[in-house]
Amino acid sequence: RNSLLTRVFGMYSVEILKEKESSDSTSSYKGKGNGGKWNGGLFIPSVKSDKQPKLINKEERVYLVMNSVFPSSAATFITERFDLKGSTVGRECSSEERMTKGANAVLKDLDLKREVENELEEYSDEGFYGDDNHLNRRRTGKKSRLKNYGIHIGSRKKAALMAQLRRDVDLLNRCGVLDYSLLVGVADMEQSIQRNKSEYDRNSNDDNQSSKVLSRLLSWIDFPLPYYGAGKTPVDGGNLSSLVGTRNGKQVAYYLGVIDFLQPWTVKKRLERDLKGLAGYDKREISCVAPGDYASRFLKFVDDHVT
Repeated sequence: RNSLLTRVFGMYSVEILKEKESSDSTSSYKGKGNGGKWNGGLFIPSVKSDKQPKLINKEERVYLVMNSVFPSSAATFITERFDLKGSTVGRECSSEERMTKGANAVLKDLDLKREVENELEEYSDEGFYGDDNHLNRRRTGKKSRLKNYGIHIGSRKKAALMAQLRRDVDLLNRCGVLDYSLLVGVADMEQSIQRNKSEYDRNSNDDNQSSKVLSRLLSWIDFPLPYYGAGKTPVDGGNLSSLVGTRNGKQVAYYLGVIDFLQPWTVKKRLERDLKGLAGYDKREISCVAPGDYASRFLKFVDDHVT
């Protein structure tokens, strides 16, 4: 019920029949009177004819249908997106993508890591510092402490989130898979509330009293989540798939889910790791590492950057 692994709705196998190019192949499919029938994506002619195309190859494709981490109209209110693996080699969003895609640009591990390090640097005079092992924190004689950097959801929600992630990642590790990531969507709730207020103010100029009452009701229903519905997102991702928190001092809603967890640890992946090591990359920080190492690094990164 609480798992952050994206739900699998079904697996579908589709066979594609490839045919020889011929002037008659099109007419065999389009005509209603050709005696053929449609059967689960395959066109099966029921009447033999010299004009029917000859089958020369059969290709099978498997489609896995899974739930979405974000609501269907997320593009209208999600202001930031993160794809977090725990790897720091090449894991950053390019300036070109940021300019062209705006809020739809996908930020990655290095983007969040640098942001958090900058925040901790600003608070270094209050007893905080960041180092190469990231985000070590110490207490000085001062009472103030920085607790809301990065992805901030509060200590109680973070404890529940990390406990569930450990269970999910333990399963993935035992299955021998890697390359999964935590997908995070950030929705600015204050922006949504302001939008609802503006909508209400526009409708308040209407002489129709019932219209004013309806506008006030809809404005209340929208609070506090940005997605339309009585305080509950329709994302079918478990109890931890949407959490309220803060981001850069603003109240936000976070949508979370673990995605892309079907990549096994194969000989090809081992070779990729070794070749990147020979090329000079840090083999501990590249995306392609053994499942056990991947799991530990993934959990540590999330623990360090979620508060």
